[in-house]
Amino acid sequence: MPKEITTNDDSATGADEVDAYLGGIGSPQRQTLDALRESIRAIIPHAEEGMKYGMPAFILDGKGVAGYAGFKDHCSYFPMSGSVLDRAGDVVAKYEISKGGLRFGADERIPVSLLRQLIKLRMQEISAVDNGRRCEYYPDGQLKAAGQMKDGKLHGQWKWYRNDGTLMRTGKFALGDQTGTWTTWERDGSEGKTTKF
Repeated sequence: MPKEITTNDDSATGADEVDAYLGGIGSPQRQTLDALRESIRAIIPHAEEGMKYGMPAFILDGKGVAGYAGFKDHCSYFPMSGSVLDRAGDVVAKYEISKGGLRFGADERIPVSLLRQLIKLRMQEISAVDNGRRCEYYPDGQLKAAGQMKDGKLHGQWKWYRNDGTLMRTGKFALGDQTGTWTTWERDGSEGKTTKF
């Protein structure tokens, strides 16, 4: 993995750290990674940028979704998972693959369609939680739903959001069964319909 870039500026944002990393990369890797960064940003504009495992990454709810790095004679894309590339199957067959990354030429572009597939697989993986906090996302990285899971069932308080980010519905589960008062929210944030279970 690449060496982590550190900064002495406590006010530096994740994007600032990414800019610092990219500033230390030579050509043509720099241009290739800049283009990759823009492509990923266009796919998941609601993700945060920062550094994960010493490389630039796009992050949802603290979890890496897509990382990338430049090396002496190539660049690599990291789906931040040991299983995404295996699950991608034949669509990554033309690339050199390691357990955690996809290697491509220093001046080569990864097709946007492939990036979309890899990001979708990673977001599905992030949402596959049987116990603990689960988050589901729209394809652009906007939060769609969040709540707790217990033994593979929705449990406790849950919230659903529209793809514009406004709260749509809230309710509670007891091991998969709806319970208590459920509320549908208007786009302006006011309470709409309520239903009791």
